[in-house]
Amino acid sequence: MQFTTLIFGAGSVGPFASRAFVPAFITAMMMRFTPQYVSWISDDMATVASDAPSWFTSDISLLIFGLLAALEIAATKSPDLRAFFREVDQYIKPVVAVITYMGITSMQDIDFVQQATQHAGFADALPALMIGLGVFWMGTLRSGVLGFFIDADEDDDTGVQGLFSWAEDVWAFFGPVLLILFPIVMLVLMGIVAGLMVLAQKRAQAKEEKSKTACANCGEMIYGSAVQCFACQTPTASPNALSFLGRSLAEPTPDPQAHPYKLVEKKRCPVCATRFEKRAIHQSCTACGHELFNDPIFANAYLARSDARLPIVLVVSALFSLIPVVGLIPGVIYYRMALIAPLRKYIPRSRAILLRWSIRIGFFFLIMFQWLPLAGGLVIPIMALVNYTVYRSAFKAMLDPQTE
Repeated sequence: MQFTTLIFGAGSVGPFASRAFVPAFITAMMMRFTPQYVSWISDDMATVASDAPSWFTSDISLLIFGLLAALEIAATKSPDLRAFFREVDQYIKPVVAVITYMGITSMQDIDFVQQATQHAGFADALPALMIGLGVFWMGTLRSGVLGFFIDADEDDDTGVQGLFSWAEDVWAFFGPVLLILFPIVMLVLMGIVAGLMVLAQKRAQAKEEKSKTACANCGEMIYGSAVQCFACQTPTASPNALSFLGRSLAEPTPDPQAHPYKLVEKKRCPVCATRFEKRAIHQSCTACGHELFNDPIFANAYLARSDARLPIVLVVSALFSLIPVVGLIPGVIYYRMALIAPLRKYIPRSRAILLRWSIRIGFFFLIMFQWLPLAGGLVIPIMALVNYTVYRSAFKAMLDPQTE
């Protein structure tokens, strides 16, 4: 039975690396009801489930876990709340994973209290400690893989992070079920997922490093899309172009004059192409020290480039909007990436949340008319225009008065 609980603890690392409370809730539910309704569960796991302590499977515990799981799922559907959770859930997940493991170790309530407070030695605590460290490691690995998507699209304008969030919900929900019913299968699956994440992270890091080149003057490795070296300020002969999500490509940029503005649109320094970390209009590059938007001529030109894109975006959005229902998602993604993202990523998150929700309610009613022929063709362009007007006004208000 001890071996069974150890397998469960090791396998639980996978679901808990994605969510904290969802797998805890599912595990508690399985411990409470599985022995009664699933006759073909393994004898060892049935014994573990039937002996699970009441502090873990009681009605009040299930209610608390259920509420926390529901809040967790709801929070991960918002880009802004996901950003907040990224700061804390890496530390919450190991704790909840350890609590869950202790909940399936078949101790009576009084024995649990005594062992947890007085008599537990290092050897007794070692399995729980290893599980907590495993969750922390895999959670860190997961954050590293997601980090490449977040850097490129932190407001999730493409919806990729949202899709990944739903996939993780499914994994966190069914992972504990699979673990209890087929623990060995779950361990193998978790190993495959961890291996794929390691490979993905290494590949992304290698690709980012491969995009760097040696400065012709000082030899420092700089981004291929950099306008000049961050160390010696030597100009780059031919900066590389940027991809849709802001990665350095192999071919040179077709428009060197517009290249610094394209770097800023992807939240990169217009000089050395280093990524800006803060959501702020005025900030310094951590590599070369360039002061972003400190030059009013550059700031006004940046807004003018956005204004010049507006008519084209409205026309393309109208074409998407003419396609009932199906055209809505690609149309919204298009105008967000083309118009909104270059402005919103520099607006502090607290203010961006207020702006987002101030227009979201109105859009809910507007979307209801998108399925109507002809009239529906105006829905997405109106959404694009309203969004752009709101975010442009907020962006310009945060610039120095001399730029107005």
